Amino acid sequence: MRLSITLASALLAATLATSASAKGWQHEWTLAGRPAVHILTNDGHVHVHAGPAGAVSARVSYDTQVWGWSNMPRDPLVEFQQDGDLVTITARTRGNIVVFGGIHEKFEIDVSLPSLCDLDVRSGDGGIDVESVSGRISLETGDGHMHAMGLKGDLRLWTGDGGIDADGLDGRLAARSGDGHLRVRGRFDKLDLRTGDGRLEASVVRGSSLVEPWTVETGDGAMLVRIPRNLKAMLDAHTNDGHLHVDLPISMRGDITGHDLRGALNEGSVPLRLRTGDGSLTLALSE
Repeated sequence: MRLSITLASALLAATLATSASAKGWQHEWTLAGRPAVHILTNDGHVHVHAGPAGAVSARVSYDTQVWGWSNMPRDPLVEFQQDGDLVTITARTRGNIVVFGGIHEKFEIDVSLPSLCDLDVRSGDGGIDVESVSGRISLETGDGHMHAMGLKGDLRLWTGDGGIDADGLDGRLAARSGDGHLRVRGRFDKLDLRTGDGRLEASVVRGSSLVEPWTVETGDGAMLVRIPRNLKAMLDAHTNDGHLHVDLPISMRGDITGHDLRGALNEGSVPLRLRTGDGSLTLALSE
């Protein structure tokens, strides 16, 4: 009986042992026009950075760890496609079944592209890092942190659960975090920032202008907005449950109460709307 138990235990341990594997793919394209790059993954970290003009290159690595009783893990779907100046990079797990154990699958996607390029990145679960790209840029992850540096153009940053840190921006920005902090800095013509639960910090540098209304909003978290001395706007600030702090030694006409501040900054007329549901609101200079 003892021999049988020992043998069964050994077989069970061998069956439940962890197995690991790694795979990699890479591809390069030469493009004559202004490229558009789409990157799609359901579980992976994406890093995009500027490279030589007229060239796009991609490296995809895939790591998996399996422990427990499982079917033979299916290979992931990795595709590199080109249609004119449009390049599409797809990296998706196929869904594997494990009994009395688990499986961990993760992509790392590294893409080099021209600094002038339209970019669309979508990740179901994983962080996104993008540096030094100009164009129409849309970054979206269901669950992961986002870091953007030196982006210029029409910018959209979106995460369902995770923080956003963005610096050196230039252009029109819309950014959302369902649950996480939001920190941005740059020169803006349009600003639309919202976080459901997290601290929000926006630093607006000299040269920014309200060519259309701006909105900065957090549901649950403190807000700090820094603006240049010469910004023109019709300020409309409100906090439901928090203190309102103003440190603006600039020309302003309007009214201030414990939770509200409304008035013209430097004789401006385009609305700058600031809202916090539960948290303090601070307005200060960025220079």
